[in-house]
Amino acid sequence: AFVSAASGALPSPYAPPVRWPGSGGAAAPSAAAGPSWTIAAGQCAAPLATLLVASALRKTWRRSGRGARLRVRAEAPGAAGVTYGSAVDAGDATMGLYPDMSIPGESSSSMSSSKADLDSVDDDDEEKYDEPATVIGIRGDIAIVRAGINLATIAKGGRICLFEKSRTSGVLLSWKEGICLIHFSGEVEMGESVSGNTGVSLMTECGPGLLGRIVDPRGKPLDGLPPSEVEPKLRLAFADFKGMKERTNQYRSLFTGVTSVDFSVPVGRGQTMLFQGSDKEKDKEYLWADLMCCQAGPGAKSGPVVNICVCPTPAYAMRLRDELRQRGCFEDRCTLVVAESETSGAQVVAMNGALAMAEEINDLDGEAMVLMDLEPMHKLFSVLADAAGQERIDRGIVQQIEASEWTDFDGTLLRESIAERRKIWFNLVSRATNSIVGGSVSLLGWLWEQDGGWQHRAQKSYLAKIEAVKKTPRIDEKILERMVDKLKEQAAAEGVPLTETFDEPAIEVPGVPNWEIEELKSITDGHILLQPPSNPDAWSWYLEPYKSLPRLGTDALHPALLSVEAHKLRLKMLQGRDRQKMLHLSLGEGGLMDDPRKLEMKFVELLIEQPAGQPLDVVGQCARLLIVSDSNVDPLKAEGMCTSETLSFLAAQLLQSEAGARLRQDIVEKNEVSQETIDACDTEVRSWNSA
Repeated sequence: AFVSAASGALPSPYAPPVRWPGSGGAAAPSAAAGPSWTIAAGQCAAPLATLLVASALRKTWRRSGRGARLRVRAEAPGAAGVTYGSAVDAGDATMGLYPDMSIPGESSSSMSSSKADLDSVDDDDEEKYDEPATVIGIRGDIAIVRAGINLATIAKGGRICLFEKSRTSGVLLSWKEGICLIHFSGEVEMGESVSGNTGVSLMTECGPGLLGRIVDPRGKPLDGLPPSEVEPKLRLAFADFKGMKERTNQYRSLFTGVTSVDFSVPVGRGQTMLFQGSDKEKDKEYLWADLMCCQAGPGAKSGPVVNICVCPTPAYAMRLRDELRQRGCFEDRCTLVVAESETSGAQVVAMNGALAMAEEINDLDGEAMVLMDLEPMHKLFSVLADAAGQERIDRGIVQQIEASEWTDFDGTLLRESIAERRKIWFNLVSRATNSIVGGSVSLLGWLWEQDGGWQHRAQKSYLAKIEAVKKTPRIDEKILERMVDKLKEQAAAEGVPLTETFDEPAIEVPGVPNWEIEELKSITDGHILLQPPSNPDAWSWYLEPYKSLPRLGTDALHPALLSVEAHKLRLKMLQGRDRQKMLHLSLGEGGLMDDPRKLEMKFVELLIEQPAGQPLDVVGQCARLLIVSDSNVDPLKAEGMCTSETLSFLAAQLLQSEAGARLRQDIVEKNEVSQETIDACDTEVRSWNSA
């Protein structure tokens, strides 16, 4: 209907000028040679429709079995603020729309489509539906769209979609059944039709030229500095994760400088590590900067080392930049990505753009780390799940569920939504990779439990235990009463109120429900649980080592920490914790793992809290581990002296000694500590007892 095979002309009313590139307006080559068009749509009254015409034009000639090359220039400065700019020819069956083509909230963005994308749009998909894809709900900057003609469920995340009445573009975020979410800015109307048959996907500019820059999710500078001289490369923002055949299990340490993390829950390059923080605002303000200072460790690949942070606001990005500049690490290894707004849709776009930048570093044989808040993903799926569930109810597929179904597992309440939610989470977290060919992408994702969530689930757990005790048969009532009183005492000791009812926090409450955090733990490579600092006025890293879980073995440990047997110290620490709880002893049993020394729990637990903004190098960490491994350190035994300050003083004293100098030299030269040096350090530590 759109194409005249003989001349390649577009009939009225779709009559923007049609000319053969470089021919001065000559007619197109013969159809046998494969037609090629340039569509200049500056005079077209419906610029968005022009793109649909271009897509249909391409599809028609692909089905005819002939090749087609398409060059599009569609300009419409007056179309509700949406401007489509120049495009370049990207070759057979590929249309590339470049930076002056807008997407939500920005004056420009980069988009592209592949031959596979175009091939996915065919008549078979359109025949599944009787009605066009339609907006059935709007939540802020997210349109809830029912699949239909021109937008089938095979369209992938990142596809640029067009709202045909309001003439607004948007980015497809995710599907659940026949419902998708599209992020947009501007105005969108309920009931209007949507097209995803643009064959265009969101692209991000990537490369080492972004080091030391604040950029948007498309890689465009936001810091007012001139463009980098390094030519960027365009990548799909919403890309598929690598398969198992492209990955290796030979990991390298991602050394954070946080002692409790590096020795007890080490992170390997290419991992997804989940951090569960205690205070969202303070954790981001005081702890994230420490992670952004990560350097290339032993065995690092030869390419660039880049730490990327997804920042919620421009103000936060500028504060983080200033802090990292003071530490001297911003320009050489940091990139800050700022979402266009704080809404969940914009944040998810930024998260995917940041991962695309990291994947480019991976392909350059480099080491990339991405730091992000994962809560927008939770909010996104909550909207999607509600919309898809309501759609099933409206169509009579399922009945309304009045009450939530819960599974109680040791105080953690799990909902029965794991499979569906896990698919969407998995597409994001699996983009972390330790590549066979290339470097690595590590993902450090953070979540915070909803306020009131812990009280609700802890109370529910204790009440269930009390009810179970009361139902115990053939036990005297006085004994039952004492058992119930003991449970109430335990609850009071843990700060769990049983008289005041705590309801489950509403979905609008900031944070993530605990049951979803538990789901996410099952698909990440480990999780790190942080406690509120012992001094709320001085923020710190305060790890809960007994509930945190590493998924890797010794290959995630820094070789120097491995040589001073940090892995054995962690296992002895876990065993000592059991003795503390069961026997009320703080001294761990000796003879474990061929080590005759006993472990003083009060000493080793000094390692689990570390002031924010004071990351330690591996030499300082090894010195501390060697000191606390000895249960007979008199300076720490003295009354009131078993403190982090005393341990820091002793570590400095050790490093100033001859044994400490050998310790530093070993690590600098060999990235490990010899047994002779360890023995010399032990002798130095014992000498303090007689001083």
